[in-house]
Amino acid sequence: MKFSLVMATLGRSVEIERLFNSLANQTYKHFEVIVVDQNEDDRVVKLVDEFRDRLEFVYLRSEKGLSRARNVGLKHIHGDLVAFPDDDCWYRPDVLEFVVKQFQADPRLQGLTGRSVDGNGIASQGRWSDQRLTVDRYNVWTCATSYTIFLRTEAVIRAGQFNEALGVGSGTRWGAGEEVNFLLRVIQASMYVRYDPDLRIFHPEPLTVMDDKAFSRARLYNRGFGRVLGLSSYPAYFVLYLIFRSMAGGMLSLLRLDYKRARYYWIAASQRFLGWID
Repeated sequence: MKFSLVMATLGRSVEIERLFNSLANQTYKHFEVIVVDQNEDDRVVKLVDEFRDRLEFVYLRSEKGLSRARNVGLKHIHGDLVAFPDDDCWYRPDVLEFVVKQFQADPRLQGLTGRSVDGNGIASQGRWSDQRLTVDRYNVWTCATSYTIFLRTEAVIRAGQFNEALGVGSGTRWGAGEEVNFLLRVIQASMYVRYDPDLRIFHPEPLTVMDDKAFSRARLYNRGFGRVLGLSSYPAYFVLYLIFRSMAGGMLSLLRLDYKRARYYWIAASQRFLGWID
């Protein structure tokens, strides 16, 4: 089985080198790296040239926008399995070997998701279950993020393209949610997707510092999440549960006198609501 790893990138170099090193050290070697470059300079070209003797590349360029870039990359996949590594994530040496064994062992399996952890192995980017789960439209929000999703090419074809109005660089106020929106279409096609907590992908924790950048990210990301809730016709009780969960986090932060984190949670709750009614 061959992997097609679709990596869109903008504005990064050191992080890409870390990812490429982790890919070059994979115990499973049958994969291609589809690089979709949105930079105006050649910083990524230099890295691709540096690693070309160790990795198989397909190098492409696209307009800015994460979903646009991924759609460009999807037109050039040659693998049996597809993944979407972020340009600032990185893999343990056995990640691809682990994933391919799961798909080989279960022909029904159309998608596999895992958890995000920081460089110390601590959960990042949200809460993650410690139990294996069948991914459905309700638990998908805590079972997947873009760089922890692995799909059979058949499932990718059924899902179609990423919604280019969603995600970082879309030019809209919906700065996230594109990967859940994409995975929901796989689930809605009655394809079996499983979450496995033993599949761990490294990614920096973005909420270590509560600053204006974090607040801006909270607005864009949560408005995008809310938009996907609306597009996918989630029932009001579930949307309100997600909103009130953020509000509860804000109240707890206030009790701890952590005013910046309380502000973050309030932004998250309000933007989820606004995205839902957009």
